[in-house]
Amino acid sequence: MTADRHPSRRRLLASVGTAVASLTLAGCGSADSEWVAADVPTDATLYDVVPTAEGAYAVGEDGIVLARDDGDWTVALENGLSDTGDGLRTAAVTSNGQGLWVAGDSGALGLYDVVADHVADFSAPLEKTTSWTAIAAAGLAGDERLTAINSSGELLRGRRQGATVKWGDVSKPGSGSSVTDVDLTSLAYGYIVDTDGGVFESRDGGVTWTQIGIEGAGVDFAAVAATDTGHVTVAGGNGAVYGYNGVNWSRATLSEQPIAALARNRDTALAVSSAGTIYERSFDGWEPLDRLRPGNELHAVALGTARSPQLVVGESGTVLERRY
Repeated sequence: MTADRHPSRRRLLASVGTAVASLTLAGCGSADSEWVAADVPTDATLYDVVPTAEGAYAVGEDGIVLARDDGDWTVALENGLSDTGDGLRTAAVTSNGQGLWVAGDSGALGLYDVVADHVADFSAPLEKTTSWTAIAAAGLAGDERLTAINSSGELLRGRRQGATVKWGDVSKPGSGSSVTDVDLTSLAYGYIVDTDGGVFESRDGGVTWTQIGIEGAGVDFAAVAATDTGHVTVAGGNGAVYGYNGVNWSRATLSEQPIAALARNRDTALAVSSAGTIYERSFDGWEPLDRLRPGNELHAVALGTARSPQLVVGESGTVLERRY
């Protein structure tokens, strides 16, 4: 099912972000790494944020999708896919940044073509109406691979073929614990983590999975991020972050608070704790950038691009931007 969603873009710039405009910063952030609160036209909880070829997009409760263009945040979708109002909890973007995949409550799953400003609703694939908690995409828009995880710990693979998606069989990989996050690389490698310290790798597009760690971790993992070079970062409870170089795992403890989200590429990585501390990996290891006190729980972090700053989103419409 397809539909044009917002021809006028509904540029709602009357911000409700003033509640966090007086955000205080402390710690070791320097002038060129300051995080500031953005004005956004919603007070809905935002669960995920990703950069695209047309700027950054954030998704959240009641199906809201926000777009950032030329520094301003506007409402791209107000009531989710097909105006159902189902909350959107996760987002992923194709390798060329043109296709934004979103998923969430009651089986909501769809594609937002950010170039054409067009939505295709693929909700409840294989009649799965359980809420989707994580989605990943890899490949060029029109021929991308998809992997989605639902709240039952099931994994669904798909391959887009133009205007349709061919779905594979539903599987339940892992150690029997709940799978919490997934990431794909352009080389058809996939990585998932679970709540029992398990990390699993697939080298065949998600058909089969092999456990690659982490013995004795004792951590409920919440996030995974990987690169084409085979480097993997996972994080979760107890402020633990593990790095994998293809052979060995190394551990860093960033804080006593759980790490809620990760983002990384070959050159840099960011992590954010639910309590509000943002960390960056440098040559010397992980360092705290700023201790943020937005007053709201944080849920997701995104690396910066030529079209978008680094971003963090969370409860009550919280959006934080790192401007240079």
